[in-house]
Amino acid sequence: MDEQLLQFIWKFGLFDKASARTATGERIEVQSPGAQNTDAGPDFGNARLTIGGVQWAGSVEVHLRASDWQRHSHQADKAYDSVILHVVQHNDCAPARTSRGVAIPVYEVRFDPQLASRYRQLMASQRFAPCRPLLEGVERFRLRLFLTRLAVERMEQRSARVSELLAASGNDWEEALRRMLFRAFGFGVNAQPFEQLAQKIPAGCIGRHGGSLLQLEALLLGQAGLLGDQPQDEYHRRLLQEYSLLRSKFSLSPMEQHVWKFLRMRPANFPTVRLAQLAALLSAEGQLAARVLAVKTLQDCAAIFSVAPSAYWDTHYMPGKASGSRKKSLGEKSVERIAANVVAPLLFAYGKSRSQEALCETAVELLEQIAPEQNAQIDGWKSMGVKPESMFESQALLHLKVAYCDQKRCLQCAIGKQILR
Repeated sequence: MDEQLLQFIWKFGLFDKASARTATGERIEVQSPGAQNTDAGPDFGNARLTIGGVQWAGSVEVHLRASDWQRHSHQADKAYDSVILHVVQHNDCAPARTSRGVAIPVYEVRFDPQLASRYRQLMASQRFAPCRPLLEGVERFRLRLFLTRLAVERMEQRSARVSELLAASGNDWEEALRRMLFRAFGFGVNAQPFEQLAQKIPAGCIGRHGGSLLQLEALLLGQAGLLGDQPQDEYHRRLLQEYSLLRSKFSLSPMEQHVWKFLRMRPANFPTVRLAQLAALLSAEGQLAARVLAVKTLQDCAAIFSVAPSAYWDTHYMPGKASGSRKKSLGEKSVERIAANVVAPLLFAYGKSRSQEALCETAVELLEQIAPEQNAQIDGWKSMGVKPESMFESQALLHLKVAYCDQKRCLQCAIGKQILR
């Protein structure tokens, strides 16, 4: 038993209302349990109760033991003078008084012991999700509604991250989008080095040289520390020459090559290839942010992001090392990941910042057009009978696992609430 569960019981009225009486025998009727407070002060505010036939309005404080009132020094805190009822699990006969010495009624709450048993089961679970053995009793339509809320909650978090990038770039949406694209082109494995690379390229540098694909390739590969220092062919020599000029012009310092991951990776996913693809995207004519904000469908995303690097990369995976001929265009699955991790969050953040609800809805609709992700966490949900139908739902499940299940936040989870109730 803990205070969080006791607060949950009070909030949702999961106690024996018929026998609800104060320690002195006065009948308690709850018109409103109040609004839960997660900041300093009483646990619930604006409660409306009838105690002994008298109507009261004020705060409610919840403790495991009545003596916790004095242990927490509430009797000396004027913020607790508004408390009209002290709800406890165990009344150990320690009086609760305001800072003015006024006695506060105590209610020793009574509830179904099975509720506490289910809660202990959830908290002690070491399964993929704490509710795994209890999930079958959850109504499916409630689960789907909760997934919708979770997906929007995840979008809100990503929108906040976009706002941080925007603030760091001087409210420049184009630069914020570039930062997002750098991380996205790391495709998980190399996301951190790509993000580091974005920070090592001065603001405006890409914009000034966006008209030259050769210069952009030289800038990205050179700053990444992936060009080496000895040319192996003519194109490699030109890349090194361009980077030398850019390095001198902008006082650049390249990254260490060892931070990049190549091991057990398909050559098509090598960071060198991804950087060449990113250079091709950034060299395209027109403002990229404006094009992205005009996206309506997944096909619109494909039109923007299905880019191919220069012809040199058809026969190379690394600078100066020839390979068999193969076009290195960004694939369909890669475009979908960029749509989910860059385009949708940008649309949502821009829509919120401009109070354009239609853009937020477009972000959601875009995720609904993409097939659900396939990874170990989604497999875990599928094993429990929860199968996402789109990227919108699979992202909701990922958020549920990380933000609720792993944190054992069952009392804030709609699934946990239904199981307990």
